[in-house]
Amino acid sequence: MESQFPETDINEITCRMISGQLAEWGIDFSQARVGQLAPGQIEQLQTWINAGVEADEAFQAEFASLPEFMESELLDIKGDLATGSQEEIIEQAINACEAEVLITDNPYLFDTTGWHLWRKAFCRWYHGESLDFPEEEISKETCRGNESAELKMTQQLKTLITDFNQAEASLKQLRLELKQTRQLRNTSRKQLIRFLNQQYVSTEKTIITPKLEKQTISGSKSEQGEQPNTSTELIEPVSIIRIPVTGPETNRIEVYLQQTSEGTWRAGHFWSVESSSQAGQITRGSSQLERVLTTYPTDTAALINETLLLSRKLRNDLEIQSQIIDYLNLLEEFPGQLDLCSDCHQHWLSEDLDLSGCCPPCSAD
Repeated sequence: MESQFPETDINEITCRMISGQLAEWGIDFSQARVGQLAPGQIEQLQTWINAGVEADEAFQAEFASLPEFMESELLDIKGDLATGSQEEIIEQAINACEAEVLITDNPYLFDTTGWHLWRKAFCRWYHGESLDFPEEEISKETCRGNESAELKMTQQLKTLITDFNQAEASLKQLRLELKQTRQLRNTSRKQLIRFLNQQYVSTEKTIITPKLEKQTISGSKSEQGEQPNTSTELIEPVSIIRIPVTGPETNRIEVYLQQTSEGTWRAGHFWSVESSSQAGQITRGSSQLERVLTTYPTDTAALINETLLLSRKLRNDLEIQSQIIDYLNLLEEFPGQLDLCSDCHQHWLSEDLDLSGCCPPCSAD
């Protein structure tokens, strides 16, 4: 025999009944929202409602909480939070029972302890039973203990945060002092090298003086004109900085730095590279210091600009160009923290060099 009502009508009736019963308990859950639940959830909710109706009719104190899927973010539940003491909630329930208020007019939410306490007090007073609730007292003491533990943990956390901030500030200060010490060491080392080079030049100049006087006596004007240029070139030393690149051991890319008498810096370069894309072919190029007219205020600025120029000149070899750009990024990432190895003339972090100014590989050799 076919059903007299379509299945859709039965579903609508079920959803309407559930929504209406929930409304009587102060839960605003529309028919459309009930219809969005899964069939299993609707059946579970209907079972819970039936149990609640039977509990209300018999004034039963025990009444299960809402099903788990009906969490507070899915519902617009109307009610008050149980912020009062246990005595206040029990007194409210007794007054409601004396005034013959319906048990469904419980002012608290379904998922709070206030709901259960109010209902237990209401039903026990109705049946003339004892109003002792030792389990609520235990729960209350437990909550107080938890609050005390949370307060203690919060205080410990604040102390740890304060200690961490102080340690971080001390670490920043130590890093600043370390950086200043490295810069001072680099400056002292450069001044020492410059002094030693000047002493070497002075000694060499003294040795060649008789030869120059002999040329002057001979009356050669061309030789007399070359004397100042030779001494000028020897006054300031040339620093050689080697850029590390892969490939054969014959691959070499170097930057030359020299300080002028005005205190500025000029740079030159030399490269000899066997191209990886064109095996067997070697490309070379150079820029002589004596032909360079551009100067820079610092040696770092001269080195960076010369390295950038090399990356443009070697753009046909992508692998070599990429390594030069990596070296350029290293210079910009650690300003003032790099120093030259006295053996291989490559840049290393100052803290990696030993007392003699050698890098770890050269020290091992």
